[in-house]
Amino acid sequence: MQKAIAMLLLIVIAIMDAGAASTMGGIPVRADLFWSEEELSHVDFSAPLTDDERTYYENSHIYLLTAAPSEPVYVYFGHAGIIVSVPDRNEIMFDYGTFRFDKGFYLNFALGRLYYSLIASPAIYRIGSFMDEDRTVRRIELDLTPAEKKAVIGFLAYNSLPENEIYLYDYYQDNCATRPRDIYNAATGGEFRRWAEGIETGKSFRAWSTPYMHPSFFFAFILNYLQGPMVDRPVTFYEACFLPDVLMKAVEEFEGMEAETLYETVTREETPGHYSLILRTIPAAAALAFAIMLTASKHKSLRIVGDISAAAFWLFIGILSSVLVFMMAATNHSVTYWNGNAIILSPAVIALAFLHLASLGKKERRKPIHSLSRAFLMIATLMLIAKGCLMGEAPQDNIAYYLTAFAGYGAETAATGLSLSRSIPQQRRRYAQDQ
Repeated sequence: MQKAIAMLLLIVIAIMDAGAASTMGGIPVRADLFWSEEELSHVDFSAPLTDDERTYYENSHIYLLTAAPSEPVYVYFGHAGIIVSVPDRNEIMFDYGTFRFDKGFYLNFALGRLYYSLIASPAIYRIGSFMDEDRTVRRIELDLTPAEKKAVIGFLAYNSLPENEIYLYDYYQDNCATRPRDIYNAATGGEFRRWAEGIETGKSFRAWSTPYMHPSFFFAFILNYLQGPMVDRPVTFYEACFLPDVLMKAVEEFEGMEAETLYETVTREETPGHYSLILRTIPAAAALAFAIMLTASKHKSLRIVGDISAAAFWLFIGILSSVLVFMMAATNHSVTYWNGNAIILSPAVIALAFLHLASLGKKERRKPIHSLSRAFLMIATLMLIAKGCLMGEAPQDNIAYYLTAFAGYGAETAATGLSLSRSIPQQRRRYAQDQ
């Protein structure tokens, strides 16, 4: 009866997770946001110019500038901006990657309302700050007609007004690189998009972004865990321009010229072309399994170490999974929706953490851990089978988390099973002595 109740509880938890995964956040956002593609559709990039205007804009220059990735984590992916150089003013950089830690920032961020701003500032200071951080800085002049330059500069000036500067940031669809991309595309009459969309990359948003997380396996593990199948569809070269480096490469290829390097890093490694989260998870999963297996040791001190290690891991996973369920059910973080990781490594694993702390080296308290880990292992196995049967319908790239789940649940089942098998003869001997 107890096993049946436990299994029913796990099924209910799994259904709750699946329900959360099907719920869209839909948290209301500000009504005064600036949507650049909509506004760009109203801009005339071929308006006639006077002779003075033609001379002025022929001597004006518009550049795409990129800065290489850096720390902390929110600049792992690099940065992009537009620099405007006109005859009668200093160069100005228009930067779509700024946000303010104002009164409601943290709440808005948690709910997926990422309010970013366009800020115009002297280019020399922005370039200097990138150089101080030892980040490679590159720029390329955009090949535009005088009329197109006038329209782009006018749009940027209009967009930078206090009433127009706020937009709703999105990790992949609307960021510091996609805004310059959209402006450049509009200035070329859509030619850039038509060209770039014709190039299939064979890679997903996740595959493009994960190599940029190479400085930290910890953050790579967390950020990929939180993202669901929405980031696993193949994307075109145009969509891949959400990354500043890729945008620069695309503009170079489209214009047939090479960008100018303003500064070359001295200490920073280049972003690798490929990063396998699975390969980096294998040793971590093996270490987890080893730590859990310590709970089956004959030495109490080692069992205590194992219990503390296992409790810490399951508590971390339980909290992370709870955050994921919240993000799926109650926020606008659309990249988290329909995320199967909330079932594979669900909030219910917190129970394992508390059971380990309750046992803390005592072998006779292992039975609940054994039952629970077997149930979790069964759920993960069924999820993997379903994933195999529905490959086209369930494209989420989350094998690293199946490895983690099987290593953890499998080690728990093996360790507790070993402990219980050792305790049975001892119980029999005590019973015989009592008789």
